Parts: sequence; structure tokens; C-alpha cells
Amino acid sequence: MHNRPIYGEWESSPARLTERSYLYSLAPIGIGTAAVESFTGYIARLAAAHAVEPRALVKHELSPRIPSTKGRLAGCSPSKPPGDSFFADAYALNGSGERTRRWVSLLEQLTCLSRLDLLTALPWAKTISCVHLLRTQRAWCPLCYGALHAGSVVYERLLWAFQIVTVCPEHRCPIETICKSCGRTQYVLSSRTRPGWCSRCECWLGREGEPADHSGGDPMRLASMAGELLARAIDLPAGFGLDRFRENTRLMAGKGAFRGESRNRNVRGWTKRASAPRMDSLAFLSLRAGVSMVHLLTGRIAFGDAPASQHSPYAHHRVDDSIVESALKAALQAELPRRLEEIAADLGYGSVAPLQTRFRDLCRRIIAKRAEWNKGAYRPPITPVPKECIEQALSAAIAEEAPVNLRAVAAGVGLHNKRRLYKGFHDLRRALVAKNGLLRRRRWEPIENALRTALDEAPVPTVTDVARRLGFKSVTRITKRFPDLSEALKRRRRETSARRP
Repeated sequence: MHNRPIYGEWESSPARLTERSYLYSLAPIGIGTAAVESFTGYIARLAAAHAVEPRALVKHELSPRIPSTKGRLAGCSPSKPPGDSFFADAYALNGSGERTRRWVSLLEQLTCLSRLDLLTALPWAKTISCVHLLRTQRAWCPLCYGALHAGSVVYERLLWAFQIVTVCPEHRCPIETICKSCGRTQYVLSSRTRPGWCSRCECWLGREGEPADHSGGDPMRLASMAGELLARAIDLPAGFGLDRFRENTRLMAGKGAFRGESRNRNVRGWTKRASAPRMDSLAFLSLRAGVSMVHLLTGRIAFGDAPASQHSPYAHHRVDDSIVESALKAALQAELPRRLEEIAADLGYGSVAPLQTRFRDLCRRIIAKRAEWNKGAYRPPITPVPKECIEQALSAAIAEEAPVNLRAVAAGVGLHNKRRLYKGFHDLRRALVAKNGLLRRRRWEPIENALRTALDEAPVPTVTDVARRLGFKSVTRITKRFPDLSEALKRRRRETSARRP
């Protein structure tokens, strides 16, 4: 009798298969650190991973799946591809609004990844206002790009998108917003965005150099605090709100911290109505209290007895001349001296008048040194936009199939407004306006045809019925645009109703 082989038990449970993603599950970079990737930069990298431009990915895959958030088409998917206005406002995708939340949810669904909200300001949505939060133009640190080694992944950092961040905390150099090759600004996300490369002239934005020495100024401290906010976003508990910030604000108000320049801040809104502070106000409070923005929002500050709290704001207060002179000289020795308002507040004064009256020369030297530092660090040279670039932008807008307004063209070439387009570009500008008018008239043709067709129907529909067929929630746009046809349809309906037995 042959020995029968003994086999192990067979697994009867079905194997678990990982979920298939519609788009590549491209892992984001730097989550949990100050160098976290921005959401718009992640979209650009995701498009490059699929070997397409960002415009193709947004137009064919992402935008058709995003319902509108406002207007009569709120909740409905867009019926036409996004135009230049979408890319002009794409900087808001790095923010904390409802539009950002929908885009993050869509990318998480298509890539089967989680916590893509950490690439935006969404984790701090309930504690930091979105007003004056983000830059409207693309910004970068050239030394961060120049320090990359072979094989390193080039990506856009979320830290560069904040308005208060003007210095790179790693290389201590100013953040740049103008391409050195073409002298123009760029959209945060454009149809041809590539991280590290100019989306207009396609030149490399990085360069090598030695880090500058900006470690002692307020801009460096603000950049470090903003980076700490991004690093701590992953550890925030669910339901995190403004309770701790309101307690700290009330404590500072009780200690007399809100005097002088602080009076212009929305202190009552923070303590009474629980309004979310703007990031620039939060940075001001952090510097004033000597704590980080993260600690001001999440921890309890130990606000000691400052000189300002020892004196009534209505009582006469005088500090010894030697103390004031020492404070001014110490501020003057720093690379970026402190503001006179801050020095005066530390000494217990509500204004800078006592300092300027007694030590006018020192105050003037501090103001001059601050102006010289700011002039070299934060004011990039203003490069006029060449006439050829404006002509090319207008010609490209005329060739577009969708309407393109003059404001979008001006922003695309780096102009602050459309006033320059009215000087020397009359033919191109009028051709663009005429094309936009023609496209708008074509958009109204289906509505007019629907009204004329409704006149011959039996039974005759109402204007409301026609509006619903076309996707309108009300008849206002139809009656205002076509008042004669609307009245004819109503009259026709009354006549047919009167003929019925």
C-alpha cells in the first residue's frame, strides 16, 4: 500500500487585493516637515508622472469631476473646460476653503491616498483666516533648487506660498517671484507648470550660492514659525479650534499687551466673537509675546509681568535715559533692527514719541538701517514687460476657444492691472473684446432657439418649464435677455388655454 502524501491545509478565505487607483498613487513629499509639498505642486508632479501637461490633467480628468461651489450651477459639474481664469485663481487650492476641500477629496479618491489635506492649509482652517494668507503668484527659493543632487525629486514647497514668508529658513535668502531669464511672474499653477522650471520661458529657476546671513531678523523668525505650523499639522487632534487661542488672547489683553500698534488688530473679534486671526496678525502677536505661532494656538503662554503691564496707559510714564539709550543701541547692532514701536512697547510707552524726542539721531539711524535692509532683501527689481510679450499674450487669447477677459491676460504677463493693454494694443484688444462678445452671443443662441421652439409646442410650456430644461434655477436670466420672446410665450400660452373647452 502506497503511502499517501500529507499536504498542509488549504487557505479557504479569498485573498485580499489592494484597491486599484484611477491615477498613479504618487506619494507626496515632506509630510510632517516644514518642507512639505504644496497641493498645486503635487498636481504638477502627478501630471508629469502621466506624461501630460497640467492643463490636460485638469481639463480632462479633474475639473469635470469637481462640482461648482457657487452661482446657479452650484453642485453641478462644469459643462466647459477651465480657461485662463482657473489658473489665475489656482493659488487658492493651497488654502483652506471649500474649493480646496473638494479638490483634496477628489485627488484622494483617484489616487487612493490619504491625508492630502496636509499639502494645504486645511488642517488650520478653523484657526487661521484665509484672508491675505497666500501669494497670488508663484514663489520659490533658487538655492533650494540649486542644492538638489542628481536623482533628487524637484517639487514646490507649501511654505513658499504664504505671504508672510519672505526668506527661506534653510538657506536664509529672499524668496523670489520673478524669473531671472524672462523677467516675468508666473501663476502658481499654469497649463505648463513644471517644478523648478519657469512656466513661461522654460528656464531653470535654481542657482548655486552661499546662504545669506539673515538669521537675526523678524523675517527669518516668521519663516521658521510658519514652517513649524506645517510640521505640526499632522499631529492636530480632531475638532481642534480657537479655544486655546482665545484664552491666550484674553491673558495678553489683561496684561495690557494690546496698546499702540496692537489697537488696529481685531482683538475684540478674537476674544468675543471667536474670529479666526489672519496669519500676519498671528505673527505680530507671536513676536510681541515672544512665543511661536504654534504655541500661541495650541499651548498656554506664560505671559509674565512686562513693563507695559506695570503702568496705566493714562498715567505719566518715564524710563531713565540710560535704559532707553541702551535699548536703542542694542537694536541698532542687529542686522535688521527691531521696529521703534516694538522697542517703545517693551519700555512701557504707547508711542515712539518719547524715544524720538530724547534720542532723535539713534531713531533715525534705526529707521534708515531697516529701510536699507528691506530695500536689498524684499524689493525685487521692477522689470517692464516687453511689448512683444503682451502682443503674444493677446494673440494667444484671441486664438482660445473660450472667452478670455483682459484682466486674465494682464495677470498672465505679470501686469498688476489691465491699464497697460489700452496703450498701443488697440487692434488686438478690440479683436479680443469682439471675440468674447461673439462667444457670448453664441452661448445665448440655444436659449433663443428653445424659446422659439416652445411657441410651436402643444401644449405650450411655461417660461419656467423652458428654464428648467436648460438647467436654470430661475427665469430671471431668460426674461431679462429675451423679454419679447418670453412675453410671446406667455401670450401664446394664454391663448391656447382660452381656446380649450
